[in-house]
Amino acid sequence: MKKILILLLTLIFASCSAKDSMIEPTNPNLETMTFDVVEKKLKVEKALPDKVNDLLTWWFNTKVKINGFDGKVIFTVSEYKEEFTLINDGKRVDIDMSFNLKLTKPRLSQTKFIEGTVSSFGTLSGDFSLKDFDTVIQNTQADLILRLSRDLKSKI
Repeated sequence: MKKILILLLTLIFASCSAKDSMIEPTNPNLETMTFDVVEKKLKVEKALPDKVNDLLTWWFNTKVKINGFDGKVIFTVSEYKEEFTLINDGKRVDIDMSFNLKLTKPRLSQTKFIEGTVSSFGTLSGDFSLKDFDTVIQNTQADLILRLSRDLKSKI
């Protein structure tokens, strides 16, 4: 009887062990862009999740380069929206972000405006943990910043 009790307890504890996440976090390969100005500024008008704020700040500080003698570029995030929906046997996250860029060169009396919106989504279905879905959310946020980088570079 003692051996059966030990076997049952072992099976119960073994079945309760947590499994590792099946989804790996991604690191986006962000585009580098250069502006012919002397000053750059990042403005965020809406509160962003920590991961998005960190990625956006890192991208702006390391991938947005300046090399001019006059002018200023102001990059503004004006809207950010995350929506979670239930789908058949899973969850979906949709993320949208609106931005604008103002490029001014006082000596040439030039001002250029670029506006845009980028979107990304991620889904997870089947048997998954909350940690897996958190990883999907973070991967979708990273993809959003990657899309922002590519979209802005194509509009310059």
